[in-house]
Amino acid sequence: MKKYLFITCLLLAMLSAWLAKSLYESGVENKRLHSNQEALMGEVKLYETEAGKSAASVLRLQLNYDELERNYQGVCKEAKDLGLKVKRLQAVAQTGTNTEIKVQTILRDSIIYVPKNNLVSVDTIKWFTWKDPPWVKVNGIIDSGKVDLDIQSIDTLLQIVHRVPKRFLFFRWGTKAIRQEIVSKNPHTKLVYSEYIELKK
Repeated sequence: MKKYLFITCLLLAMLSAWLAKSLYESGVENKRLHSNQEALMGEVKLYETEAGKSAASVLRLQLNYDELERNYQGVCKEAKDLGLKVKRLQAVAQTGTNTEIKVQTILRDSIIYVPKNNLVSVDTIKWFTWKDPPWVKVNGIIDSGKVDLDIQSIDTLLQIVHRVPKRFLFFRWGTKAIRQEIVSKNPHTKLVYSEYIELKK
């Protein structure tokens, strides 16, 4: 009799442990889905830093691999083009930028020598250059009504992922959300879009 009672208690203990684990996993999944809903419903916060640099802030979207493959086929294709397996990805970040440059500079005349029929003729062209080191360099030539431009633009995007704590009055604890902050170093660049996806193992 004691043997059957022991087996019954052991089975009940195992069932209780399984139910507790299932309940915990359901709570974690509900929290993930709620966080994703907030991330999808929320907008990307675009702002300027105190130094006047363009910045963006976005909530983390936490997906499993099936959700990523189902909803972000372009990202998965890019990963495969890079020779990466989707199952090995840890996080994906996308940022859209817009670079606008207003150039005002002086046109200069330059003499060029053009070989033609074993002779050399002299012609003039107009050219200009404009720089905002180290970010932008523009060189241009105007010849016979045609414009030939060479534009170089450099940018550095700083991405910082941080934890947002829960708050009550003056107290902070735990984790309310995960956010990504992006800052563009190029003063001519404005951030227009950002997304941060973390893959759930």
